[in-house]
Amino acid sequence: MFSLLLILFMQIFGNNSAAPTIKAFKLENSEIQLDGRITEPAWNYLPVDNFTQRDPNEGMPASERTEVWIAYDDEYLYVAAKLYDSHPELIDASLTRKDNYILSDWFGFYVDPYNDKKSGFFFAVNAGGSVIDGILFNDSWDDDTWDGVWEAQTSLEDFGWSVEMKIPFSQLRFKEQNKMKWGVNFAREIKRKNERSYLVMVPKNESGFVSHFATLEGINGVKPKQRIELLPYLLQKSQFLVHDAGDPFYKSNQFKTSAGADVKLGIGSNLNMNLTINPDFGQVEVDPAVINLSAFESYFREKRPFFVEGADLFYFGIGGSNSNWNFNFGWPELFYSRRIGKSPTGDLPDDYDYADYPGETRILGAAKISGKIDQSTSIGAVSALTERTFARIYSNNNISELEVEPLAHYGVLRVKREFNRGNQSLGLMVTSVNRDLHENNLGDQLSKQAYTVGLDGWSFLDDDKQYVLSGAFAGSYVDGTKEYLINLQERPHRYFQRPDASFARIDSNRTSLAGYFGRLMLNKQHGNFYFNTAIGAASPGFEHNDLGFQWLADRLNGHVVLGYRWYEPAKIFREKFIYAAHARSFDYDGNLLANFLWFRSGGTFHNYYNVRLSGHYSFEKYTKTLTRGGPLAIDPANYSVRVSFSTDNRKEVALDFDYDYSADVAGGKSTELQLEVDWKPTPQINFIFEQEYRFGYETRQWIDSFDDPTAAATYNKRYVFGKIKQNVLSANIRLNWTFTPTLSLQLYLQPFFAVGKYSEFKELARPGTDDFIIYTHVRYDNEDDIYYIDPDGNGDTEELSFENPDFNYKSLRGNAVLRWEFVPGSVFYFVWSHNQTNYDYAGNFDLSRDIKSLWRSTGDDIFLIKFSYWINI
Repeated sequence: MFSLLLILFMQIFGNNSAAPTIKAFKLENSEIQLDGRITEPAWNYLPVDNFTQRDPNEGMPASERTEVWIAYDDEYLYVAAKLYDSHPELIDASLTRKDNYILSDWFGFYVDPYNDKKSGFFFAVNAGGSVIDGILFNDSWDDDTWDGVWEAQTSLEDFGWSVEMKIPFSQLRFKEQNKMKWGVNFAREIKRKNERSYLVMVPKNESGFVSHFATLEGINGVKPKQRIELLPYLLQKSQFLVHDAGDPFYKSNQFKTSAGADVKLGIGSNLNMNLTINPDFGQVEVDPAVINLSAFESYFREKRPFFVEGADLFYFGIGGSNSNWNFNFGWPELFYSRRIGKSPTGDLPDDYDYADYPGETRILGAAKISGKIDQSTSIGAVSALTERTFARIYSNNNISELEVEPLAHYGVLRVKREFNRGNQSLGLMVTSVNRDLHENNLGDQLSKQAYTVGLDGWSFLDDDKQYVLSGAFAGSYVDGTKEYLINLQERPHRYFQRPDASFARIDSNRTSLAGYFGRLMLNKQHGNFYFNTAIGAASPGFEHNDLGFQWLADRLNGHVVLGYRWYEPAKIFREKFIYAAHARSFDYDGNLLANFLWFRSGGTFHNYYNVRLSGHYSFEKYTKTLTRGGPLAIDPANYSVRVSFSTDNRKEVALDFDYDYSADVAGGKSTELQLEVDWKPTPQINFIFEQEYRFGYETRQWIDSFDDPTAAATYNKRYVFGKIKQNVLSANIRLNWTFTPTLSLQLYLQPFFAVGKYSEFKELARPGTDDFIIYTHVRYDNEDDIYYIDPDGNGDTEELSFENPDFNYKSLRGNAVLRWEFVPGSVFYFVWSHNQTNYDYAGNFDLSRDIKSLWRSTGDDIFLIKFSYWINI
């Protein structure tokens, strides 16, 4: 009874109290010996120690005492903590590589140096000395891709454990003042209790995180020195690739040495300028293998450090709201940094013997500015120049060069400003791509120049900041040759060549294309009851794929989401939730493209097992993409259901299982099974095994289109499809072996098998329907692997022919990365990367045989040694 009264008292009165004020003390004639032991005189003053649980018992005092101190000198900020534990022998001091969070005993330090209530940094250390750092943004979001240079030490003691952090002021961005006020918070995690406690605990039915921070005072007179950081690197690569013995280019590409440097300049205390010369943009982690049967591009996330740092500044539309639902229409990604340095575009001629085709476009140099002009205004800018790239071609005993990527400049400018203490915000984003095109073969494939301009922002609608209205509006402009503009109009986002289109039709005389985007979203930020709704429009001419990632165009969309969250423990669940939504989309011709109901629910049991159930029902609608630029067709009603279950991930072995079933009324169906096993046999080793198996049928898989003047019902073309039986089996296998907090080995392996068997070839009978004519006169030429089809069965029409579309794609990708941070900020890498593929036995799935045939295949091996040294001037 007393506990219930205490919880009630804290819920009524505790949340209304002002955040505490913490004092930082300046070190005078004393030093901190960074050993993790709290023995220096500087730590003799009164600590902060009133932590509150968020889990498992929200609002209750922390079960174990934590004492924290903050001190500083002219160059460093110091944080020390004593973490008392009634059973110190049960402290989890597992090791993990940098920025790889695992369940353990952690201490976290959060700081908002601008005191803008929206952004900041976090630094965390576990009892074994492993570290994580990152940035905070949008009040409640975080990103651990930022890497600061700082130090931490821990010590296991009789009373529990202790930690000391040493963070250079040069790593933080803040507005320099004689007397500064920062936001600050601390967190502690105790693994065996599943307990997370904070100095300032934000209840689960509230919103935000940074805006609730305590106030840190006492940092006075800090004048950071001019920040200049150099990070030169030296890289040696050895490639052993599958090649023809007569390839004249192989040896010259086998061994490569490169060098370069990154430079970071501090502009005052609140802005950074990053420069890079001959950057190493090679990826340590390989992209996963995928099988893509759609008309759209596959998306891969950015992994290159130069672009990853500060990436949150360049998000467009996302901000203010703590939830962003897409439902076939999201905020556009105007800046997709993987466009810079991408694989070249140019095609090779048909008559060549060998070619040395570069896998990426070299970046001659790049610069980036990021940070805040003042407490309310942030800025980000990127400028990058990529070189004119040539492929070498060997033909008839002669070597020639062919330009495959032009000299190009990429530019991005991002500015955001908050008003009225963060209640409103307005942002501007501009992107540009300018190419020096003088080769006819590239002018047909690339734009000469491309621009986007966007405005975004938000406004809270009430004093309690419960409701927020977010919006974004953008315009695009692209120009180029007539041939390129025809290609642009025919891309899957718009399909202007559709014979039944009326609002936007293809224009072969175009030399430019312009369009617009707009969206408004209303979100309920906190409380048990949840509400979100949005409307949006993207015109047919909206195009931002030169420097962004294009998801859509020619679409009008709206959705509404309702939900309820139970955060209080009940008889069965500790907490649970349920969401339901409805969404619809139209094109500018008024055709209904999406109309569905969706739900998701789940909960956490008292033993920390989790269960989740989700699904959707999509009503019959039109599809513009089925015929790949042909007329509309009916997309039949379909549904899906997904069940997920996971065990307590604190255990040595944790499981996560997902079952997904989908089907449509046309006979298509798919079943997907996923299993993840997380095994932690020792405090230093973590083994993760993820397996996915998907199988099923699609009754209307695209094959090709054929001109035929007798096919009057479908605009003198035949749109041919087939029924495909698919089996896709893949696994992601990871082994993380951490020897010390600064020395780790990561192994990654991805076997991938995708098999498709086609049958029941057919053509669309009439536009705007789901009616198909199944071919009965089909002849297969086994020697040439070609299908021949008589469409009407009596020989009166021209015979169709196409290559056998069956496939059996097998891939084995993997890498091993040994990482040693021998001094803070300086890293030695040894990397081995492997990739092999096999295509035997198309259309026939036999796992045992396919594994053997893949194993017997030759593959590519790349060995890489990289050395980088951080110099702080």
